[in-house]
Amino acid sequence: MGIPFFYKWLVTKYPRIVSPAKEEPSPDGIGYDNLYLDMNYIVHSCFHPQNRMHADTDHVCPPMTASEVFESMFQYLDRLFCIVRPRRLLYLAVDGVVPCAKMNRVRWGRYHAAKQATNEAIQQEKLNKELRDQGKEVPEREISDPNVIAPGTEFMVKLSQALEYYIRARLNTEPGWKDLMVILSDANVPGEGEHKIMSFIRAQRSMEGYDTNTRHCLYGNDADLIMLALASHEVHFSLLREDMLHRNQAETEGIRNKPFLFLNIWVLREYLEIALKIMDPVCEPDIERLIDEFIFICFLMGNDFIPHIPSLETDEFAGDLLIEVYKTTFNKMGGYIVNTDEVKDKHGAYLEVSRLEIFFRELSMYEEKIFLKRYELDQDFLHEVYCEKLCEASESERPELRRKLDDILYNEERPYDRIRLGLPGWKSRFHREYFGIDTSNEIGKLQNEMTEKYLEGLCWVFQCYFSDVPSWSWHYTYNVAPFVSDLKGLSRFEISFTVDKPLRPFDQLMAVLPFPSRCLFPACYRWKIMGRQEYDYPKLHADMDGEHFWWTGISEDLLSVKRAVDEELTIEEMRRNATRQEKIFLLRNSDALPLVNQVIIQTSRCSPQKLPIDSSTSGIGGWLSRDDDDGLNNGFFPSPTKNLQDITNDQAISALFFNPESVNPIPKLLSNVRVPEKTVTGADISKRPLWHTYPGSRPPRPIVQRPDSIWKPSTPATPREEHKHAGTGWLGRGRGNAAQTQLTISSSYRKGFSQSRGSSSRFDNSAGALWTAGGGGAGHGRRRW
Repeated sequence: MGIPFFYKWLVTKYPRIVSPAKEEPSPDGIGYDNLYLDMNYIVHSCFHPQNRMHADTDHVCPPMTASEVFESMFQYLDRLFCIVRPRRLLYLAVDGVVPCAKMNRVRWGRYHAAKQATNEAIQQEKLNKELRDQGKEVPEREISDPNVIAPGTEFMVKLSQALEYYIRARLNTEPGWKDLMVILSDANVPGEGEHKIMSFIRAQRSMEGYDTNTRHCLYGNDADLIMLALASHEVHFSLLREDMLHRNQAETEGIRNKPFLFLNIWVLREYLEIALKIMDPVCEPDIERLIDEFIFICFLMGNDFIPHIPSLETDEFAGDLLIEVYKTTFNKMGGYIVNTDEVKDKHGAYLEVSRLEIFFRELSMYEEKIFLKRYELDQDFLHEVYCEKLCEASESERPELRRKLDDILYNEERPYDRIRLGLPGWKSRFHREYFGIDTSNEIGKLQNEMTEKYLEGLCWVFQCYFSDVPSWSWHYTYNVAPFVSDLKGLSRFEISFTVDKPLRPFDQLMAVLPFPSRCLFPACYRWKIMGRQEYDYPKLHADMDGEHFWWTGISEDLLSVKRAVDEELTIEEMRRNATRQEKIFLLRNSDALPLVNQVIIQTSRCSPQKLPIDSSTSGIGGWLSRDDDDGLNNGFFPSPTKNLQDITNDQAISALFFNPESVNPIPKLLSNVRVPEKTVTGADISKRPLWHTYPGSRPPRPIVQRPDSIWKPSTPATPREEHKHAGTGWLGRGRGNAAQTQLTISSSYRKGFSQSRGSSSRFDNSAGALWTAGGGGAGHGRRRW
């Protein structure tokens, strides 16, 4: 998730940040200390395979049982481990309950998954019919609803057990694991996987004895991982990602081994130091603070928690514009916008709102130019549609078709675009069409409320990325961000957040799951809450185009009813609904970790109290407590699948793991860190004019090389040399399938970018109308403006 198209923009502009990931071990043993896995992407990939073809048909064969999902997941994990080969720590993080600010996106995803599951069920029934017609046995499918991948479901309990089996099995049998510590943060530990990982890293680097040259590798395909990695201020940090171009090719060719890339943060830091260089700055330049500023201004392009500013689209190279405006405005602002040293301040002292307002004022000067450029591209595109359809029609059809096209494409009312951003009166039309208001008082009140809430959102996201969740209940209450020209008078608002606790897993299920997934709830919920109108079960709320959905919170009435029903939960259901602690595993009597072994053994002999780990000797710091489930079966641990063997002589031991207590993050390089030698120059940065200044309708597309076409591996001597000849992850832009997708014709659509969005268009001659299909989640999809 994260910022749409951000990764593509980044590697196009800064091509040397990526390098190919090789599965062969490095000849001189160069590798990573810690590997962190954002597990949800892995689980979803194994739940929705792209290349599992049924043996007797041409149909994709989804997993029939949870066991098949787990076996596929184990293979995926083994491959990632083989690529990275961590020496010290493996951290597996599954998404737990998320903040309410994320509920909007989660809810959209769950409703979308329910619809997709229905379509898949139809296809599966066709496949079953083919098999029955051929006299073959139709296998029973144990799992079908992808919404089972959510905290609180029975599937997630099985997933946690399967991951524990995987960890114990590998510790017992694989030589490369024998000196590893493994931490499992399952779905009953609150927080998104990537944020749990970053909380761990922030806490570790604040401890005395922390190895400042620890080499980190984080696996995941979400764009927000790039921002989180930058925010860690750790130099030796790489992100492992799937190579998106080769992934598509592999799917087409039926290749199951997807290629991977490393995105190297130390190289990106070099690029940003050059790109953010300010001429004659009013204060001393500090690359660490400039990186924080870069992360903050990129929030304006959207993320999982707040929508993007309407004039800032990543695929219009809005990042270029933000950097340019920031550099030219820095001295006018008088310095930096944010101060991460104050990020723990609950009153927002880390944000200089007066400087931010100057930045917004300068940025707003480009707003109408961007909207007008989009309008110009729309006109070019509509003209092409007009000519194309007339050319396709016969002579007898053309007069009537011309009349319909004229009415639809050139009528002043334009039913598909009543707002026409950028043309005179566009703001009034926007508020009338989108919010149903038209008086100046109503508009002024709305603009004020949206500005305040959006400013809160920027502060909330900043704290979430650099510290911890400031409030689990806060959420942005609109489905669209304010226009940048409306972001004024920021000093009027006092920003603070209520410190509270995350929801329970069943609370989140009630908030985000659609009615078709009701079987995932406990029986007492299905009987006494689901579908009962008087209990105000959350319904799907859609915006004006019916394509985007938003979070409106859980009513107190529903929570009250739910608490009463909770008394009827079984013991097993109460465990599913509980908040648990992370677990740490290692091999008994590990030669490399004798002191950690002693602490874990001590925890098993004493009352449930926390015992400290010495970070200088173990490589990580924190506290351990007794794991009541460890050793219950006298060395026996059952396999989660029929095809794998039970563990009968388990030599792995475990304890509950507690991260070091929350402290102020350190937003700078630590002392004694070895910074790699710089190799990037200004010539390595892709040069291009700002998007809205391109002449004509099609901006030039930069052509970049694949990393494995310009870099030949050799024996690396240093972490820098290991990836220094990096290229980029794809060539040009992908093309969509015209038979599968339709185009949203709107003022936010630009000709020349339809292919990059995977979109296409069609015209229904019988109805004489342009059809639309939206994409993206709440606050991130295309508006029909």
